[in-house]
Amino acid sequence: MNTVPANHGWNWVLTGFALFRKSPAMWAFLTLSYIMLMQILGMIPVIGWFAATVLIPAFSASFMIASRELDQGRKLGFDMLFSGFRSNLPALLRQGGFYLASGLVILGLSALVDGGLLMQMMVFGEKPPAAAFENGSLAGAAMLAGALYMPVLAAFWFAPALSIWRELPATQALFYSFFATLSNWRAFFTYGLALVLLGIICSLTLFVLALLVRGLLGNKSQNAFILVMLPVMLTYVPTLFASFYASYRDVFAPPNDPAIAENGSTAGPS
Repeated sequence: MNTVPANHGWNWVLTGFALFRKSPAMWAFLTLSYIMLMQILGMIPVIGWFAATVLIPAFSASFMIASRELDQGRKLGFDMLFSGFRSNLPALLRQGGFYLASGLVILGLSALVDGGLLMQMMVFGEKPPAAAFENGSLAGAAMLAGALYMPVLAAFWFAPALSIWRELPATQALFYSFFATLSNWRAFFTYGLALVLLGIICSLTLFVLALLVRGLLGNKSQNAFILVMLPVMLTYVPTLFASFYASYRDVFAPPNDPAIAENGSTAGPS
């Protein structure tokens, strides 16, 4: 395990975008297929949300594998979407079970703020009453859930990759992921800032394109706006997915790895 400088967080986003540019059409296809599959699962009451949550680590592994394929000069195919299911699947499903349990605990604690409205919205798909938005209880619950989610995110960040490439069991992968993320908090802080900046750029791009569409189509611009939003989203999300791999390659590659040495990272605990 390596401890890298803060500026590597910015490099992860740049590397993610570079990997996206190697195969943008297939990246967009894989991302859209994943989103649609999750939406279909989400349409199944309760069970669908449980299933989608449990499968997140397996799909995360798939996008890690896809990123590595591109990084090593190979081409992507549709089978990449399910490639994570062929590598240490029991560990990935156990991770998914832990992820589901963590989510339920967090939503349960958020109920102390809003009386369970956030949980009902996330799990059962129930629309919160207008009063929850007006009095700020739903926003407060979301903020509490977000704060509680941060250590969970740290534990799951590298865990799928550690299980498929280092064959670690679920709990051990979660343990190493948490402390690897914690020891590289400076790089992750910079990474978060870089993602915010990328989000602002994408939002500004979307806003300008929306204005152009409105000017050209007038009242018919409502449906066209979705077509404008789609390519922006299908650039940001694959870049995000590929940046996960970039962070893993930096932190868990051997200290003498050329990709690490070139960027000047320092060896940490192993």
